[in-house]
Amino acid sequence: MRVQRWDPLKEHQLLLLRRIGEGDDLSGPDGVDQRLSARALQTRRLVDVSRRGGVWRAQITDAGRFYLDNGVHPDHPDRLMEATTAPRQLDRTTITGKQGKPAQGQSRPVDAATAAESKQSTATATVEQARQLVERLQAEGGTVRVESPAPEERALYRRVIHAAKQHSLVPAGFHLKHTGRAAGDLIIRLSNDEAPDETDWNRIRLNTRRVTTDPDLVFAALEKDPAGLEVTEASVSRALDLIHGLAAEARRRGHRVGVNTKTKHPSVYLQVDKIRRRVKLIEKYDEVPHVPTDQETRQLRRNRWLVLPKTDKVASGRLRLEIVRAGWDKKDTWADDRRTTLEKRLPRIVRDVEAGIVADEEARVAAQRAHDDYLAEQERREAEKRLQWQAALDEARPLAAELQRRMAFRLAYDSWVSADEIRAFCNALERAAPDGPADSENCARWVAWARAAADRLDPTRGDGAIAAIDFDIEPEPDDLRPFIGDWSPHEPYREYRSERDRQAIEDSRIQADTWHHGMRGRATWWRR
Repeated sequence: MRVQRWDPLKEHQLLLLRRIGEGDDLSGPDGVDQRLSARALQTRRLVDVSRRGGVWRAQITDAGRFYLDNGVHPDHPDRLMEATTAPRQLDRTTITGKQGKPAQGQSRPVDAATAAESKQSTATATVEQARQLVERLQAEGGTVRVESPAPEERALYRRVIHAAKQHSLVPAGFHLKHTGRAAGDLIIRLSNDEAPDETDWNRIRLNTRRVTTDPDLVFAALEKDPAGLEVTEASVSRALDLIHGLAAEARRRGHRVGVNTKTKHPSVYLQVDKIRRRVKLIEKYDEVPHVPTDQETRQLRRNRWLVLPKTDKVASGRLRLEIVRAGWDKKDTWADDRRTTLEKRLPRIVRDVEAGIVADEEARVAAQRAHDDYLAEQERREAEKRLQWQAALDEARPLAAELQRRMAFRLAYDSWVSADEIRAFCNALERAAPDGPADSENCARWVAWARAAADRLDPTRGDGAIAAIDFDIEPEPDDLRPFIGDWSPHEPYREYRSERDRQAIEDSRIQADTWHHGMRGRATWWRR
């Protein structure tokens, strides 16, 4: 038998349609095995499937929304028949009223018109709410979270989201996603098609399914798996009642009790505004003298050195309630005692949690203030150090420039003296030239070579003239070292310098100070 598109969905198909309706587009790894079923829903016009940009994306259609809201396909023949017969009945009623019952005939069109106006007014209000929702999404960074809304409010949000899509209120290049269609927190996101963050959305979607403050879901999860309460089986019933009482007292003061199913066993938390505090119920144990069992008695007979425990731990039925504080090692603890039980102290417990949150916030603000003061002090010290470093550099630059001048002038002076002495030596060689032609020619070649060397050394002529050296010498960073102590010439910090390095820097400065001959200092190579 051929399957019609309006035939009822199977259970797994309905679950998949709800999943897609909640915003899961099956693009993640956990949706690969559901894509074939999504194609089947596409043939029924309940979802649209696209692979734009190579990314799989399934999105529910208006027909799919209609099916989830009404439990029937909008193209079902029975529904179409009802839609076509309704106008005929209205026409027949109108005609009958005109012929025999004018008063009744006139009242029915008025009622129909009033209903139509009311419906149109409601639709207009929904469109306006959809426009406001889109504006809110744009103003709040693209994501809106509604914590555990009531069924009426959740249904209203579904209609508003549908109206936003139906009336093209979503900006171009974006589309609406939402999760929590039936239960849990309702999260709506305005997703950018050009930069879809599927990883973040999957994280939000999965967290919404696993973390909830909906009372029905909270206690259903705890009743199904109470192992996270850390109590014996005999105390489970009382522990659940205690959680019920804590949730009721929390709601009375504007807070909520939720459950996190991401952990191995469901864990309970108390939510005050946006702050969550983990709640643990632990049964206390009493130590009683150990009574050897028959098996232990037989073992003692065989082995006299066997050591048995002195005490046993027995569940006492008394409970201890722990609610964590800010910080990994801080928590508030309440326990049953001889005077009262935890149930009677629930109002005080909630107030203590509120006071603890206030104290934690004050401590956080104080710690942040201390950290900010520390950073400000560090910045002040760094600025002061930089000023000292800059002052040392500014003071050292003219001294380093003077040192460079002395070194350049000494080099020029030594070169000039050397050139003059070489020329004098050449003159002496020429005067003492040998008489033989061969020796005389060889001596002349030596003299010519020496005079050329003297010309190259002479700073008064050629490219090496001292006039070509800029008098306003700009020292390099390393040239400042002799005058800045242990400061680095590159960054505002103090360098480590060995005694050998210090002596080398001092020698370079002393050597530059003795710039003309006749004063102490290192002699040129031919005077050593």
